[in-house]
Amino acid sequence: MNKKLSRRLTACLKELSWHSKIADIGTDHAYLPCHGIANGTIDSAIAIDVIDGPLMQAKKTIADYGLGERIEVRKGSGLEPLKAGEVEGVVIAGMGGHLIAQLLLASISVAKSMKTLVFQPQGGEAALRKVLSDNKFAITNEMLLEEDGIIYTIITAKPKAALYELNELDLIFGPLLRENFKQELFRKKWTQEIAAIDEILRRMPAGNERKAVFIKKKKRIEDVLVGVIS
Repeated sequence: MNKKLSRRLTACLKELSWHSKIADIGTDHAYLPCHGIANGTIDSAIAIDVIDGPLMQAKKTIADYGLGERIEVRKGSGLEPLKAGEVEGVVIAGMGGHLIAQLLLASISVAKSMKTLVFQPQGGEAALRKVLSDNKFAITNEMLLEEDGIIYTIITAKPKAALYELNELDLIFGPLLRENFKQELFRKKWTQEIAAIDEILRRMPAGNERKAVFIKKKKRIEDVLVGVIS
């Protein structure tokens, strides 16, 4: 079996390429750890999901790859099924940023025991970055990629001894991504956000008090895109 791995999961896996044992949270079909081992990227993995259906699919995929001795399947929420120091890296992909942040906070000591954490949030990036910043995780890499018409954000973080402070713009736009505000996908992502705000404003009745909030948000994005805010 050699099902093609999506570009977003391939990018997540690449961020963990130097780690011998990883955990894949919300593993679904366990494609990421199976590909990682098959390609020699990782040596072993723990595939975790909270729902029985995906766990059954994961076990089938692992069996099809013949990797039952190298990938352990566990049921549980987030990092809770893991012990501190049990794995060197983790991938949490395809969940909302707010949920990922909650999962990290629920098992912060386990998260801090890892060398590298890779996240692919489905929105809510600011909430995730805030929890990382508040808990001394440094964002070491950020990237955008487009697949099937959707722009995905991938965030790589590592635990640090000192506080890693992010300002409001860092939280919203990404401390590394906004440094390259002329990058095509960055501009496309936030131009789409401006279009969404314009549609919201168009639908709002005159005199709606929330209009000012959206106008301010739009202006902030426009300033970042032209490099006014550094």
